Amino acid sequence: MSRVYRIGTRNSPLALWQAQFVQWLLQDAWPEDKFEIIGMTTSGDDKSIKLSESGGKGLYVKELEQALIKKDVDVCVHSVKDMPAKLPELCSLAAVAERGEVRDILISKNKVVIADFKPGMKIGTSSLRRRAQFLVSFPQLEIVDIRGNVDTRIRKVEDGEVDGVILAAAGVLRLGLENHITEYFDPLLFVPAPGQGAIALECREEDDELRLKLRRIHHDQSGQAIAAERAFLSELGANCALPLGAWCQIEQFQMRLTAFLADPNAETVLMESIVGPAGHPEELGKKLADRFFHHGAKRILSKLG
Repeated sequence: MSRVYRIGTRNSPLALWQAQFVQWLLQDAWPEDKFEIIGMTTSGDDKSIKLSESGGKGLYVKELEQALIKKDVDVCVHSVKDMPAKLPELCSLAAVAERGEVRDILISKNKVVIADFKPGMKIGTSSLRRRAQFLVSFPQLEIVDIRGNVDTRIRKVEDGEVDGVILAAAGVLRLGLENHITEYFDPLLFVPAPGQGAIALECREEDDELRLKLRRIHHDQSGQAIAAERAFLSELGANCALPLGAWCQIEQFQMRLTAFLADPNAETVLMESIVGPAGHPEELGKKLADRFFHHGAKRILSKLG
């Protein structure tokens, strides 16, 4: 018997692209069913709210999850990097689509690479992680807090409000704006946010039938990498507003997890990698978190309070 499923998403151009991509995957996998997209505005879309002081990027998913629990939608599509480490009790991360590009990129005026930026030039970002990483590598630059969709941030560069912006490559590529990219950053030096480049499908824990259908488009390798990164995030008791990065690479039967943690002013920085067998992502994330605690992560987290 066919069913109609409602896909909840933010109304931003990138979020709608991701929801339409998931809709296409699901419609192809289950042609007898119908998948409708329902767009919503979330607290995270309020540009007057500073994410780092108001719960982080979890604000992008809170209303979507509330709609899911109230059964106004059946499945929510999120950027994994926007999801807090702990989901609401009635919700389940049912599937992860095949991961896209994980790296951060620079978009700058006249395609000036970061190595040629002069002291005092302005870099725009709303991410505490990117701010800390830039303070470590380029302390001579001025970091400016900016908000807005991808096209809005690009326009701030073109209008001269900032000299460059740092963005996730995946979003820029998905919107077909790759011609604006000046350079990509090495993810082993500029460690991405946990889940960066990946798209998650969240549904109600009780909806077994839908959960099984969503698994049809699940990408196992991407799911394992995400699980390791989110396990690290969870163990640190962190949310996605903190200066924290985690990136898991999987090659053959081996996983390598690299993570970064700093205080907002990058006065104290921890960065380390760990290797383990594929198939046990949560254990790898927990093991690396233990190492971070051994090297002083609690002191950093206490500063972030």
